[in-house]
Amino acid sequence: MNLDTIFREVMPEKWPSYETRDAQLKMANLVSDSLVKGKIAMIEAGTGVGKSLAYLLPASIFSLESGSLVLISTETKALQDQIVTKDLPLVENLLNRKIKVSIALGASNYLCKRKLNKSLNQGELLFGESKDQEEFLNWEKTTDTGIRSEFKGSISNSNWSKVSREPDNCLGRFCPNFSISYYFLEKEKWKSSNILVVNHALLGAHLAGDSRLLPSFAHLVVDEAHSFPEIIGRSQAMEIEFETIADLLNFIYTEDKKSGLAINLPPKPKKLLISLIKKAQSRMLNFFNLLLQELPIQFQSNTRSKNPLILDSGDLEDALLEISEAMKPLVSEFSKEAQEIKTREIGIGLDMCSSRLSKIAVFLTKFREKSDLDWVFWIEPTNYQKRHPFYKILAQPKSTEAILNQMLYPNVESLVFTSATLTPAPGQFDYFEKEVGTKAAIKSILPSPFPYEKNCLLFVPSDLSDPVQSTDRHLVDVSFYVQRLLQLTEGRTFVLFTSNKALQKVYEEVSQKISYPIHSQLELGAVVAKERFLKEDNSILFGVSSFWQGIDIKGDQLKQVIITKLPFQVPTEPVLQAKMEELEKEGKNPFWELQIPRTFLTLRQGFGRLIRGSSDSGIVAILDPRIHTKSYGKQVLGALPPGIPRLQKFEELKAHYHNLPKY
Repeated sequence: MNLDTIFREVMPEKWPSYETRDAQLKMANLVSDSLVKGKIAMIEAGTGVGKSLAYLLPASIFSLESGSLVLISTETKALQDQIVTKDLPLVENLLNRKIKVSIALGASNYLCKRKLNKSLNQGELLFGESKDQEEFLNWEKTTDTGIRSEFKGSISNSNWSKVSREPDNCLGRFCPNFSISYYFLEKEKWKSSNILVVNHALLGAHLAGDSRLLPSFAHLVVDEAHSFPEIIGRSQAMEIEFETIADLLNFIYTEDKKSGLAINLPPKPKKLLISLIKKAQSRMLNFFNLLLQELPIQFQSNTRSKNPLILDSGDLEDALLEISEAMKPLVSEFSKEAQEIKTREIGIGLDMCSSRLSKIAVFLTKFREKSDLDWVFWIEPTNYQKRHPFYKILAQPKSTEAILNQMLYPNVESLVFTSATLTPAPGQFDYFEKEVGTKAAIKSILPSPFPYEKNCLLFVPSDLSDPVQSTDRHLVDVSFYVQRLLQLTEGRTFVLFTSNKALQKVYEEVSQKISYPIHSQLELGAVVAKERFLKEDNSILFGVSSFWQGIDIKGDQLKQVIITKLPFQVPTEPVLQAKMEELEKEGKNPFWELQIPRTFLTLRQGFGRLIRGSSDSGIVAILDPRIHTKSYGKQVLGALPPGIPRLQKFEELKAHYHNLPKY
C-alpha cells in the first residue's frame, strides 16, 4: 500500500472527518524518500500540516518492510505522549499491522530493585509517614515498568535518588535482580521495536556516553528540531560545585559517623583512603576559597572565565587523582562476579567513585588551564539555600556541529529534521544547517493551511518606549497596553515575557486592575500555571521561556498572545558570547549572523501559540516599538505568516477584533 492510497483513500474511509492535505502527503513522500534513499532532509511544516502523521506513516512502513529500527526524537513529553497514545495507534489502524513501539527514558527514571532492597534492609525510610511508604511499596509490586512518573504518590528527588538506577553504580548482568530489572527489561524492548521514541536530551546523553544508552539505530527523525542544536549542546555540559565533591568524599568516608565505603576495606587500604580523604577535604576548602578571591562574580549572575587561573596550582586535582588511583587495585579484589552481593556492591562503589573523581580532576584541570579552546567555562553563584558561599563551575562545548559530525552523522543512514519553525524566515535553511553542521539533500517549506489572513490580527503599536533605552518606561507602557488588551478579549490570553523581572513588574501593576484570573508562572510554576489557566474561564497566564513553545491550546480558551518584547537572547549568556566572539574574529557581524536568526525563531514559536486549528481566531500583539524603528523591523514582520492585517491603533484593533469570524 503506497502513501498516496493511504492519504487519499484509506484515511477518509476510516476517519470520515479527515480531509486530504496536499502538504501532508508531500511531506510523507519526502520522509519516505529520505529513509529509502539514505538522505538528510530538512522540512519546515507549518501548524496544521499534520507533520507527526506525515513522518510516522512512512517511518512505520519502512521499519515493517526493512526490519530496521527508526528512532523518533522530540523535545517535549507532550509530543511523545501524543505519538505513542494517539498517532501510532491510528497508523496501526490505517496499515492494519501491529507496530512495536517503545519510549526510552534516562536511567534515573527507573526504580532499581537492588538499591530499594538495600534501603529497606538498612531500615531507611523513604517517607515520613508509614502509609506513604506502604503506598510506594505497593506500587512497586504492581508496576510493569518501574518508571517514576507512573507512581501517583509523591516522592522527593533526594529519596528517589536513593532507589533509582545510576549508570555507574550498576552491577549489570552480575546483579541478582538483572533478569527482572525494570531498566534492562525495557532496554530489551527498545532493541526489538519498530519505532523508538526518545527526547533530545536522552539522545544527547547517548552521544555523550559513547553511544551506549540506546540500541544501535541508522534512521532518525528529529521533530521539534528548532531546539535540537541547543539541547544537544547542553547535554554535553559539565557542572561541578563544592557539594558535588564533598558528597562523593563523604560517600567514601565520613569522619563524624565513622561510616562510608572505606569502612568495609582491609585495614591498610582503609587507613590510606581515610588519610587521602582528609587531605582532599582540606584542599577542597582551599580551592573554593581561592576561587572566590581570584574570580569575582559579576552582579550575582553567570560570569565567563576565559583566562588561565592560578588557584591552588592543581593541588585539589592531584588529591582527587590520588584517591582514584588508590581505589583502582581494590576494584579487582571486590569483583562484580563475587558470590556475596555485599562484595559486589563494594566493588561497584569503588569503581564508581574512582571514575567520578578522575573525571572531576580532569574537568578542574581544564577549567584552571583553559587549554581546550572548544569549551566555554563560567561560574554561577550557588543556590541561596546552600550553607556555603562557593561558586558553581560550569562548562559546555562551544560548537554543536562538531559534536554531531563526530558522534551522530557517521552512524546514521537517513536523517529527517522537522519543525513548524525550522528557519528564521521562509527559505533560509543556511542558519539551521550551520547550527547542526550538515547540509540537507532534501529541503522543503510546507506552509500552514490555516487562514491566518482571516482569523488573526497582528497588533504592533509604535507609541511605546524603547526597551533598551528605558526598561522601566517600557514596562509602564507595556502594563498600560496589556491592561487594555486583556479587557478587549475578556482575558483568555498568554502574556509572554523575556525576563522574570519584567514579568513580576507588569504582573504587580496589572493584577490590581483586572478582574479576570491571572496566573503567574513565577508564583505557580509552569505546570500548575497551565492547569489553572485551563480550568478557569476567561483566564490569563503570565509566562516566560517555557510558554513560548510547545503549548497547544485550541478554541476560544485562548484568544490572544501578547509578546511584551522581542526575544533577543541575553548577549552575556556564556556560550552565545563565545560564539559571537568567534564570529567577530572571522570578520562577521554576530548580531545579524546569530542573534537575529535566534530571535526570529523564538518569535515565530511564540506567535504559533495562538492559531492551533482552522477555527481558531484572535490577536497576536507585539509590544516592542523596535519593529518600527530598527533596520530589522521589516524582517521581523516578514518572518510571520503573510497576509495578516497589521494594526497600530488600539481603536482599529477593537473594530477588527469584533469582526473576526465566529466558529
